[in-house]
Amino acid sequence: MKKLITILLALILMLACVSAFAAGLNIKLNDFTVKTIDGKDFTLSEALKDHDLVLINLWATWCPPCKAEFPFLQEAWSKNKDRVAVIALSVEPTDTEAKLQSYARAMQLTFPIANVGRTGLDDFASSGIPTTVLVDREGSVASVEIGARFSTQEFQTLFDQYMPADSSHHLFDFKQDFIRRGDRDRPETFISAHP
Repeated sequence: MKKLITILLALILMLACVSAFAAGLNIKLNDFTVKTIDGKDFTLSEALKDHDLVLINLWATWCPPCKAEFPFLQEAWSKNKDRVAVIALSVEPTDTEAKLQSYARAMQLTFPIANVGRTGLDDFASSGIPTTVLVDREGSVASVEIGARFSTQEFQTLFDQYMPADSSHHLFDFKQDFIRRGDRDRPETFISAHP
């Protein structure tokens, strides 16, 4: 019994270290494009143009914890889809497009789903699934966490932890456009446009 407890504690410590290590590295993620089960292309860089974060969920159809967390991910995404993009990538080679479509219908999932393919992202799932990879607006890995979330609030807390407090990137984009138009001599217009 002591040996089992020791092994479990070591495993928990290792997983915590992996999450902390990955979150602290500020790893720039390579851009990728996958074909989703609804026939659309999902490209990381394109998603980051319109969102503050991209959550990449690495999973498989045979994984019970993956299935358990999907309703909570669906609800959290529905509440945050204007600022958070989600792509669920199956790491199981036998999860065909038809199998993924059937699974998504049965689970009533509406966020993009695809097979991980040759993105290289399956390396993040080498310690287990589900694995959540959170990518910030600059395309850097903000967080890697292994294990399921069992409430919408857990996803919301994750989003809140890494999402900018405001839409300052939109303000920055506006300021850049404003300056390009030659209005740099009228800062009062800029200030009044964004209280």
